[in-house]
Amino acid sequence: MNDLNLQAGVRPPAVPGFPADLPPLRLDGRPGAAARAYVQEVRALLFRRHREGASGTEIVRAFTEAVDRLVVALYEDAARRYLEKEPRLGQRLAVIAQGGYGRGELNPCSDIDLLVLFPRRLDPFTETVTEKILYALFDTGMEVGHALRNFRDCVRLASQDPKVKSALLDLRFLCGDRELYDEFTRMLERSVWKRAPREFVRRKIEEFHERQHRYGDSVYLLEPHVKEGQGGLRDLHTALWIARVVYHAEDLRDLVRKGILTERELREVLEARDFLWRVRNELHFSSGRHLDQLTFEYQEKMAPLFGFEDTPELKGVERFLRTYYLHAATVHRFALDMIELSQEHPRPYRTLGQLVGRDVRPGVRIRTGQLWIRDAELFRRDPVELLRVFRDCQRHGVRLSNAAKRLVRAHLDRIDDRLRRSPEAAQVFLDILRWKVDVYETLAEMHRLGVLGAYLPEFGELLCMVQHDLYHIYTVDQHSLMGVRELERLRDGEYRDEVPLLTQVVREVDAIEIVFLGILLHDVGKGKGGGHSERGARLARAVAERLGLDPDRSRQLEFLVRYHLLMSHLAQRRDIHDPRLVAGFARRVGDPETLRMLYLLTFADMRAVGPQVWNSWKDLLLSELYRSALEVFETGRFVEESQEARVGRIRERVGERLRTGGADPRAVEEFLGDMPDRYFLATPEERIPRHFGLWRRGLGEALVTDVRHFPRWEFSEFTVVTADRPGVFATITGVLAAHGRNILGAQITTSRSGRVLDVFRVSHDAGDEALDERWERIRRDLVRVLRGEVEVEELLRARETPPPWAQKVVPRVGTDVQVDNRVSDQYTVLDVFTQDRRGLLYLITNTLYHLGLSVHLAKVTTNVDQVLDVFYVTDHRGGKIEDRARLEEIREVLLARLEAAGGGGA
Repeated sequence: MNDLNLQAGVRPPAVPGFPADLPPLRLDGRPGAAARAYVQEVRALLFRRHREGASGTEIVRAFTEAVDRLVVALYEDAARRYLEKEPRLGQRLAVIAQGGYGRGELNPCSDIDLLVLFPRRLDPFTETVTEKILYALFDTGMEVGHALRNFRDCVRLASQDPKVKSALLDLRFLCGDRELYDEFTRMLERSVWKRAPREFVRRKIEEFHERQHRYGDSVYLLEPHVKEGQGGLRDLHTALWIARVVYHAEDLRDLVRKGILTERELREVLEARDFLWRVRNELHFSSGRHLDQLTFEYQEKMAPLFGFEDTPELKGVERFLRTYYLHAATVHRFALDMIELSQEHPRPYRTLGQLVGRDVRPGVRIRTGQLWIRDAELFRRDPVELLRVFRDCQRHGVRLSNAAKRLVRAHLDRIDDRLRRSPEAAQVFLDILRWKVDVYETLAEMHRLGVLGAYLPEFGELLCMVQHDLYHIYTVDQHSLMGVRELERLRDGEYRDEVPLLTQVVREVDAIEIVFLGILLHDVGKGKGGGHSERGARLARAVAERLGLDPDRSRQLEFLVRYHLLMSHLAQRRDIHDPRLVAGFARRVGDPETLRMLYLLTFADMRAVGPQVWNSWKDLLLSELYRSALEVFETGRFVEESQEARVGRIRERVGERLRTGGADPRAVEEFLGDMPDRYFLATPEERIPRHFGLWRRGLGEALVTDVRHFPRWEFSEFTVVTADRPGVFATITGVLAAHGRNILGAQITTSRSGRVLDVFRVSHDAGDEALDERWERIRRDLVRVLRGEVEVEELLRARETPPPWAQKVVPRVGTDVQVDNRVSDQYTVLDVFTQDRRGLLYLITNTLYHLGLSVHLAKVTTNVDQVLDVFYVTDHRGGKIEDRARLEEIREVLLARLEAAGGGGA
């Protein structure tokens, strides 16, 4: 058989215990069936080993070895059969692994990429043998990519297509004519690798950035893509491709030998790659297919398999994802380092670049848009320089060179308690926060290199901390940095058209560094059990003391961290038209400057959670609360005047406006006397004349509806006037739900004469203004329901729902019902937390109706999959529910109905 050149190729390094344990392979004249059985047996064996705790590297190497054995055996069998029939000399071909297979990196369901190489022309021997190999491999169910090419085709395609060139970088001989393979690699060296290496690197860097953008521009995505996402295996491949072209490095170990990587960095990258491989192995084994996205479904399953159990502070799945992100960040950092190093690689004009550079101070130089450290002992002598170099980069608009980054990372141990309490270091850090540009970029680079977490260990504890839900799309540390970015964008005027009031406010703040520091520290209390705001405030107080902030600024920082959720809570969950509530809020804030800071921090916090959290509706609510609280400061009205006096003034102004507009004075007086006091407190005065017209129409019609659209605030206002009857509010919410309308809030008014005027604010859909027939259909269905011609439940059932197989697995959101009897003098407030689902608001309001409760105000907040519905209710006599047993009954009934309908327990 030696005359046939049936040589096995160079294998990946052997894995102790694995190759010897691989099942025997016998083709026995039935290559396809034998290959299929062999692959199934190998996968079953490796699956057991994987679940027993085998490393990612062990499984990858062993599966690659198994596929190698299969390909070699198929080749030998096909070649022997052909030559028995056509015994000719000079039959030459080489079977070569390329791509991931060429790297020896096969996961259980990876694609197999083969190159069948022949010298010049395709002959029957090559065609027949290739066909036999491929047919048998196809029978295994593996995805097989293949190409039949001669030398010239390979060189031509590699010159034209960077992807082909990349695949050829990972060639590995399997079987066939070894001399042909060696001749081919020499030709590639002459005709491909030495041609335009810079152009190849440039294209690879472009591909790198395009892929990052396509897959989410973040390591810390909710459902990361293990191969193509940021920090995934493709980052590692890109780095190695660049290293091979620029430094002629064959593998990671070669980068150490060439001084590109340190031994420590090599260990970190190898550990990260092994973890990513192990995750990918589990995805392939569990799904039985080539699945590379770590979805919520598999995150939940994988965490306990990898040994991550729940603790009092963090869920097991959150600890698992934190580990994943730490390793992905290592891979991404390595890729970025290789990209930067490739651009720093010596060029003919490098000496000239050194001559035109400039010294910032002794030992620190700027050249070619980068900051270089010329004195290797700089950080050892003066650790404050570990902060100064970032201030220099910020001031001069440059970035640290790769060599400077490595030096920074090597001296992180110099950041100790003495440095953290150094007034000089504090001044440098505060200078960074106060600077007019690049605050986010500077802090983000400090964080990537470990400086920020070392200097502020309270923040360092947040590194890659995960909150496992659809609501938070970033880890806690990245969310805080995103908040800094959003605040800086606001200051730079990027949102002037979207949020003009906030843009004005950010320019009125005297100490913007306190707001930046507040958003950076607002979540430092997380990960240690409940009550993170109070715990975070204590930590912020310690930071303020170390930084030497004066007492007033220290109090502001502590307040911002302790109450960073307060403004959002009140705006979205409470009646911000209640003067008592607004006055109490203003008293707690204390002064207009702190109010401005809290308003800005609330915006940055909400905006940084994710793209679906901040919207114009929330902007409207927050701006209303801000203006109301500012008015309290400006007027000094911290002690609320009597409700009767205020309502009397509003009635007088509205009556005058209506009469001046030509309304019948008797009808005006009837309307003003019919509507309850709270209506005038909660309704903007400019809206009341329109409601007056609807009320007048309602005296002669059974049902009056009205729709107004507010595109600026992204909501539509749907008003219903009809006779009061039991459950009418629940009925309206059910009809709106049946038509797919998302209710943001509702103000419910029952007049003294027994008519309801209910105003619903509904999420604005594009095209609502031009398609008011949608609302006419809603009105018609509402008439049918009120007449008893159709049940609400029937309308809800008719609304199409996705089939079970199309419903995405998401983290389960717990259900809870909380009762607040302190926030309002007139109403009991119910807070309902649960998972979003079709018809939820109708379910709740219908339950409240059957409990004998009247709803006077409803506020609805939906954050992706989480819902918080708030209801201001009274009993059948119109009073607050004071009896504790009755309150507990209400809570238990609501919980039972929600859990029976698919909500998770608290």
